[in-house]
Amino acid sequence: MDAVKKRNIFLGVILLLVVILAVISIVTLVKGPRQSSVEFVSKSGPAELTVNDMYEGNMTIPYFDIPTSNYPPDKFLENKGVITYEGGDSFVGINVNSQKGEIDWDQVAESGVDYAMIRVGWRGDEGGKIAADEKFEANIKGALAAGLPVGVYFYSKAVTDAEAEEEATFVLEQIRGYSVTYPVAFYWEYGVKDDGSLDESKRTVRCNGKQVTGFIDTFCKKVKAAGYTASYYCDKTMGYTRLDLSELSGYDMWYAEFRSAPSFYYDYGMWQYTKAGTVPGIEGSVPINLSLKKYG
Repeated sequence: MDAVKKRNIFLGVILLLVVILAVISIVTLVKGPRQSSVEFVSKSGPAELTVNDMYEGNMTIPYFDIPTSNYPPDKFLENKGVITYEGGDSFVGINVNSQKGEIDWDQVAESGVDYAMIRVGWRGDEGGKIAADEKFEANIKGALAAGLPVGVYFYSKAVTDAEAEEEATFVLEQIRGYSVTYPVAFYWEYGVKDDGSLDESKRTVRCNGKQVTGFIDTFCKKVKAAGYTASYYCDKTMGYTRLDLSELSGYDMWYAEFRSAPSFYYDYGMWQYTKAGTVPGIEGSVPINLSLKKYG
């Protein structure tokens, strides 16, 4: 092949690429910005949907007849590490436990934080005993005195419905007498190793999705009956591959995804977007959340 033919082929390929890019640009302009971080593609079966996730691309997820999320990703704006939502209600919050030490709640409130989720207690992963958070009383009193609305959470390692109910009873006893206007949340996670794989030595490892759904329902049902907003912590993997979200539709999801915008098909009330935030009045890193609805 002579040099002229090679050159013509090369120019032809370049022209084709230019045309393809132009078509993509035109389609994008016509379609406009995404209206949701996860868009419906098709119903791929009686119990499955195909959706387009802005991070994962097309994926198959379980179908549940429950409310979906409709948060345009371009409405989430970051400023100095703090994300807000410009498309509706947006309240910046933190979640804290005894590991954060002494907290200057006046500084926290003055920094622009709108609310705090405070750990009430936890269940041990080895012996399975309930323990109160050593800083719960100081934290809830300090936050309320500084004018911050509060919610609470319990870090669960329940492996039976009875244990989940015991945890709910414990939480309700501890928060009696305090004004808790944000959710009372059930925070359950599998025990994992440093590499992210399940830790076979932990008591939670043998719990399947149906069982965990039951633990959440048991805890939240009791909390809701007591007059509080019940919530549960959940990430994308747990929500799509483990839980039966149709059984939990009466409770608010506290969704966790550490990105610049949340990307989950079904609806949620709060979004935890980092565990490495910084807030005046607290030493070290702190998880930061965004409430996408007004509580209280």
